[in-house]
Amino acid sequence: MPLLQALDDPRLYPGDILRLGDNYDLGPGSGPVDLMVFDPRDDGCGLGLIVASGYKAGLVLHVFPADSRSAAGSGLCAAWLRANWDAWMVYTYHPGAIPVEKVRVLRKEGRTMPEEI
Repeated sequence: MPLLQALDDPRLYPGDILRLGDNYDLGPGSGPVDLMVFDPRDDGCGLGLIVASGYKAGLVLHVFPADSRSAAGSGLCAAWLRANWDAWMVYTYHPGAIPVEKVRVLRKEGRTMPEEI
């Protein structure tokens, strides 16, 4: 899984997962949590992040402003997210931003489901 800061493609697409090193709600040392990029289907805003793991799975964490969209209009601009990280990605009950240096990206095409469950 590449780091957010070292992506080849400068965009994040719906279905891509951001794995935070620590849970945004529980704080430092709590273990990872996954956030999935989603399209809120609103032309007046950008893409958003929905919690994909943990006890808050299924809840919308953020819907970003329209200027967060990539120049081509498709996808979340990774440079915008990194530049605005400290304003959007802070711990709920602890001071400070979640360290962006530990954030990994799992692309939607890089995941597979087992054929048998």
